[in-house]
Amino acid sequence: MDVHVGTPGFEAALSSELADAAPRVLAPGVVAASPRAGAPLVDAAFSRQTLPAATEVTAESVRALAEAAYAAVEGAIDRWPGTFVVHAFPAPQPRDDDEPSALPGARLAHTRARVTRREGPRAAPTREDAGLAGRAALVARELLALLGERRKRASRRYASEIAPDAFGPDVLVAQLLFLARARVIVSAGAPRALPRGGFDLAPWPAGVAPVADDRTPPSRAYKKLEEAWQWMGAAPRAGETCVDLGAAPGSWTFAAARRGARVYALDRAPLAPVVARMPGVTAVEGNAFTYEPPRPVDWLLSDIICEPPRAIALVEHWLPRARDLVVTIKFKG
Repeated sequence: MDVHVGTPGFEAALSSELADAAPRVLAPGVVAASPRAGAPLVDAAFSRQTLPAATEVTAESVRALAEAAYAAVEGAIDRWPGTFVVHAFPAPQPRDDDEPSALPGARLAHTRARVTRREGPRAAPTREDAGLAGRAALVARELLALLGERRKRASRRYASEIAPDAFGPDVLVAQLLFLARARVIVSAGAPRALPRGGFDLAPWPAGVAPVADDRTPPSRAYKKLEEAWQWMGAAPRAGETCVDLGAAPGSWTFAAARRGARVYALDRAPLAPVVARMPGVTAVEGNAFTYEPPRPVDWLLSDIICEPPRAIALVEHWLPRARDLVVTIKFKG
């Protein structure tokens, strides 16, 4: 089976993308599928990470889990001629309703109430949930120790991490997904090329791109853009031109400008002073849906809140006008 790691609450959406492979939910945010032999790979938008040819192991102790994981991946690692990495991580946790948010207080309260009415109250994280990350690290360390003892030559090909630009089909990814303290999904496989580009595996554990915290931007919205650039393997460079539609208060403009890009920040509201003062930033007052750049640009950025069809129309309009783009499509309504 292949196991996909997504976001809790979106299991139905992920399952619909895997409909031809008999999907079944194993845990919040985790969906297993059994693709037919020879079936084309599915580039599932709601899957952050894939565990190909996965098996489930169960054991009570750290040592026993490491032994079971070793038995599952030892053959693949021993035969692999190149570098391998080990990613061990817990299943994703549902979003905490008290997680910091940039939403204004009244709107945030309304959103939480609406979610509660639709989904019911969410259970508080248990002590077991909180300890799974630590247990995963312990089992991974024990697994590497077993490989060092029993497969010394193969263990020399271990790398603690692989840079995204070096990640590809010559890297074997051994993964341990902890559904519970004694229940682990184990996989060992190399990234497979997807029909329209990219790979079915992400270079980061659980498919979570690392984004550093920064208190300088006027909101946390910059994290979405930084994550998108990580997935794309590209970002604005010094001297490139960006248009940021619906820019205010300016977190996305900030992220591009600090890389040295020239940014035209379009909005009817003003930018935050920390952004407006940045070199290369030009504030433009206007309508994001009617704005026309004087010439093609390198990047279009847009974090506008609008209905999905309107966002998609915006993308289609800008395809001949921007070399690269990052546009959020929000499920408004």
